[in-house]
Amino acid sequence: MLIGVFFGIAACMIWGCVYVAPLILPDYSPVHIAMMRYLVFGMLAAGLAVPEWRELKSYSAADWRRALALGIVGNIFYYWLLAEACQRAGAPIAGAFTALIPIMVGVIGNMRAGESAVPWRRIVPPLCLSFAGMVCLNWTEFIYLVGDGRVTSGNFWLGVGFAFFSSVVWTWYPLSNAEWLLSHPGKSPKTWSTAQGLALLPCVAVGMALLAGDGTQGGILGPRPWMFIATVVFLGVCASWIGIVLWSLMSQRLPPALGGQMIIFETIFAVTYAHLWRSEWPTPLMLVGLGLLLMGVTASLKVFRKPRHTASGTT
Repeated sequence: MLIGVFFGIAACMIWGCVYVAPLILPDYSPVHIAMMRYLVFGMLAAGLAVPEWRELKSYSAADWRRALALGIVGNIFYYWLLAEACQRAGAPIAGAFTALIPIMVGVIGNMRAGESAVPWRRIVPPLCLSFAGMVCLNWTEFIYLVGDGRVTSGNFWLGVGFAFFSSVVWTWYPLSNAEWLLSHPGKSPKTWSTAQGLALLPCVAVGMALLAGDGTQGGILGPRPWMFIATVVFLGVCASWIGIVLWSLMSQRLPPALGGQMIIFETIFAVTYAHLWRSEWPTPLMLVGLGLLLMGVTASLKVFRKPRHTASGTT
C-alpha cells in the first residue's frame, strides 16, 4: 500500500505545476493552453502506441469510449475550468478547492464499496479534518485577493465558480479511471494512459484548427511562442502522460476511497508552487490549513489500511 501512496504523491507533485502554468501565460486563453497541452499529449501517445499496439488492439469499443470520455471530460474540460479559475481567482484558490475532491471521492467511493466499505464512524473524522483545512486555505486567499484589490469582485467569484466545477469534474475522473483499472487487472496503466491520449488526438486536432482560424490569439503559438511551447510541452508530457501513469499505478494498489484522499497532495503542492511564484510566504492560517490537510490524509491511511493476518488467522 505504501508504494501506491508514493505513486499518488509523485503524481500530485507534478500536477501541482499545472496551477502555475496559466499564471506564466496570462496573455493566452485557457482554451488555447488546454488544447495545445493535450495536442502534445496526443502526439506523444501516438508515438508510444507502436510498442503497445498489441494490448491496444485488445481494447473493446466500450474501452475506447471510456478512454475518450476520460480524456475529454477529465482532461480538456477539467483543465479549461482550472485555467480559468487560476487566471481569474488565483492559483492558490484553485488549488484550495481541490481539497473538496478527497471529501467527495471518499464519500462516493465508500458508498459504492458495498460489503468492503469502511464504517462511517471511522471515515468521517479524517474527512472533517480535510474539510477544516480547506476552509482555512480558502479564507486566507479570499482576504488576500479581495482585500488587496488584486482582482475585481465579479471576476473573482466567477473564478471561484470555475474552481468549484473543476473539483466536481476531477471527482468523477479518479473514480471512473480507478473503476476501469480495477475491473481490468491484467491491463497496463501505461497503455491505458496512452489510450486516453490517442482517443483525444482527433478532438484536439480539430480544436486547434478552429483556434488557428479564429485569429484572436495571434496564431497558434501566440505572442510568446518559445515560452508557450516550453510550457505546453511540459504540461503535455509530464503533467499529462507521466502524471496519469503514476496515478493509474496508484489506482491499482489503493481502494478508490483512499486513492481519492491522495488528491489532497495536489492542493498542498499547488499552494506551495503558487506562493513560490509570487515570492511570498504563506500566512499562519494557511499553514494551519495545510497541517490539517496532512493530518486528514494520515488519519485516512490508518482507516483504510488492511489488517495483516498470520498463518493462524489472527490479526
